[in-house]
Amino acid sequence: MLFRLIFPYIFLLFIVVGYIAFRYYKLGPIIMKVNRRFFSRSNNDSYFLIVVLAAASYFLMRYEIENLPFEAESFILGPYSYAFFYLALMAAVIAREVERPALREKGISTSRGFWQWSEIESYRWSKDILYITISRGKRKKGEQMQINPTAKKELDQVLKKMVPKRSDKGKKKK
Repeated sequence: MLFRLIFPYIFLLFIVVGYIAFRYYKLGPIIMKVNRRFFSRSNNDSYFLIVVLAAASYFLMRYEIENLPFEAESFILGPYSYAFFYLALMAAVIAREVERPALREKGISTSRGFWQWSEIESYRWSKDILYITISRGKRKKGEQMQINPTAKKELDQVLKKMVPKRSDKGKKKK
């Protein structure tokens, strides 16, 4: 019975540590953390994910509490021992979503994923919004971040240094 209580926490811990280790292995140490605005339109998907997981966690937590075996009364926290897993899960998701993007030795990591410098096709600025075009194979993806104006100059210098220069293959020669 104790294993059934502890197993989800161990599993969640392995997932979180495995994700952090894989990201470090693939992208290396952090060069610079990006000061972005969290409350902006470009983060609407993060808000949506947090709300959906909070609602799902709430209903799953209620289901667990209603269907507990009789032995759960003897646990330290009683029938709520199972419910704390969903709070830990929400804490892990929120921590990932609010994490600041980082420029790393071998690429960029954001709450939406991580990409190596060779996959960054281009970047551009529109006021204080950074648009990054990412190319993996034949698929292209856009990433945008609203950056604090004070961090823009330093971020631009690092991006100029790290983003590979693309040759203009599509232009006609005269």
